[in-house]
Amino acid sequence: MLAFAENRNVSIRHKAVFQNFFRAVEEPLADTTFTMRHIWAGPMKHTWTVINGNLCVFGFLKDRHVLWGPPVGGGKLGETIAVCFDHVEMLNKRAGAVAKPAAIYIPDCLKSEYESVANELSCSLGYWTQDYVYRTQDLIGLKGGQFDSKRHKANFFMKNYDYAVEEFDFKKHASECLELIDLWREQKEETIPDSCRYEIDSETEVAKKLVGSSPELGVKGIVVKVDGKVAGISLGEPLTASMCSNIIEKTNPALNGASEFIFREFARHLSSYEFLNAQDDFNVDYLKRVKLSYHPVKLLTSYCLEKK
Repeated sequence: MLAFAENRNVSIRHKAVFQNFFRAVEEPLADTTFTMRHIWAGPMKHTWTVINGNLCVFGFLKDRHVLWGPPVGGGKLGETIAVCFDHVEMLNKRAGAVAKPAAIYIPDCLKSEYESVANELSCSLGYWTQDYVYRTQDLIGLKGGQFDSKRHKANFFMKNYDYAVEEFDFKKHASECLELIDLWREQKEETIPDSCRYEIDSETEVAKKLVGSSPELGVKGIVVKVDGKVAGISLGEPLTASMCSNIIEKTNPALNGASEFIFREFARHLSSYEFLNAQDDFNVDYLKRVKLSYHPVKLLTSYCLEKK
C-alpha cells in the first residue's frame, strides 16, 4: 500500500495550490473552494496532503474524522481513497470515535467515477446533502405569488428604516462587521439550547475569519447600514463563470425584513452571474424550509462514500 504523505494545516498561502486542484471539478459545490476550507479550518480541524497527484483534505465532523470532499486533480483514485481511509481510520481510533471511514461532499458531476470506486473498494455511495441554486434575477425581482412573503418583508424593511447599501470594503467596514457578528451571536444565544452552542460559536468564528481574511480571499459582497451603522453583511465568491455563492449573511435580528432585503441586494450586487448558490442545508430542517422558500431552480446533490 502507498505510504501516507505529509499532512499540513490549511493556510492562506495555500490558496493558489487549492484553486489549481479545484479547477478539475466542472460543477463545484459551494463547499468545493479554498475559501471554505480556509474559514472552516479551525472548527473542522482541516488538514491536507497530495497523494497520486490528488489534493486530499481531511476534517472533523461533529464526532468523527472524515475525508472532506473528493480527492481531485490526479490519478489512481481508488488507491488514493484507500490510503486516505486508512488514515481516517487511524485518526478515529486515536480520538476514540467509532465510525466507518467516509468521504463527504462528493459533487454529482463525479458520481459515476465514485460509483466505480465504491465497487472497487467495497464501499457504499449514498446521498449526503444538496446545494440550493437560484436564478439571480428571480431573487432580484421577487415577482409573483410565490415570492409574496419575501417581497413584503423586504419592502417593510425599506419603508421603516433609514438604510443604505454599500459595497463591502475591508478598511471601511471590517470593524463594524465584526461587532455585528458578535451582536448576532449574543442574540442567537438567548434563544437556542445549550446543545447548539458549539454550532453558533463555530459559525461566529467562521464569519469573523471570512471578514478578516477577505482581502486575501477576494470575496465580494455588500453591507447594509441603518441610521449610519452597519446592520447587515453578505459575502460570497464566484464558483464558475455563471454561478456565484453566498457564504455568509448576518443581520441584526431586531430589524424586521433585514435578511430578506440583504439577500435580494446581494443578488443584485452579483447580477452578472446567472445563478446564485446558497450552499446546502446541513440536513437541518429549518434551513431546508428557508432555502426551499426561495424556490431554487436547481438542487446540486452531493454524496458520501463510506466503507462497508
